[in-house]
Amino acid sequence: MAAPLAINPNATASVSELAPGCRVAVIDDFLADPEYVREFARLQRAAFAVPQRGYPGHTLDVGGRSMADIYRFLRNKMSRQFGFLRGDIEFAAMLSITSLPPAKLSNLQRICHVDPRRQVERANFASVLYLFHDTELGGTAFYSWRDQALIEKATALDLQDPDEAQQFLQERSTYFAAAPRYMTESNDIARLEAVVAAKFNRLIFYSGDIPHSAYIENSDLLTDDPSSGRLTLNCFASVHPAAKTP
Repeated sequence: MAAPLAINPNATASVSELAPGCRVAVIDDFLADPEYVREFARLQRAAFAVPQRGYPGHTLDVGGRSMADIYRFLRNKMSRQFGFLRGDIEFAAMLSITSLPPAKLSNLQRICHVDPRRQVERANFASVLYLFHDTELGGTAFYSWRDQALIEKATALDLQDPDEAQQFLQERSTYFAAAPRYMTESNDIARLEAVVAAKFNRLIFYSGDIPHSAYIENSDLLTDDPSSGRLTLNCFASVHPAAKTP
């Protein structure tokens, strides 16, 4: 994308605590011209790639000048709402299309996740901009772990041997004993706390340290076509938390 993505000057943020410890900002009509991004994604369809790990679909890294206004908005507006410093923020962004059918999901793609921290002293925040018109493709769900130690061990095992991790989880979880699917409800892995519905040109901002995942109830609708698939613009911010007042 050659030019910076312009933000709608009339867009306003609504911040709510959807569950204890789960604050989410929702900004509707976020971009001034969201169709420009959809057209760019369509033209760049061949450049999208399946990452080695993590995302259940196709991604395309974006950034630089095109993201300047969005990064400025997150730095200036969200830092005040979520209590982090405006300086020394490490940003990353990608266009994403959730496209994997449930049968091809990896162990960890079947459950919610937290974003990995770059440094222990930093905190993670993320935003998702929904760039699809069909709301049946799903929004974003937030969870709380039932047994965080179990997930941490399974994650470590999965990095070494996914088959061993799968057996480990199947022996300890009825969710993993069932057929693979996208996680959309409470189970013995995590408790569903809140769901933010998808809406075209809606941006949500939240702590990446809260377990979260795409809320996909109808996986038959998924496709790798940017024109009709679950296209999102995902931004990640590694930040320094603001010092708490004694």
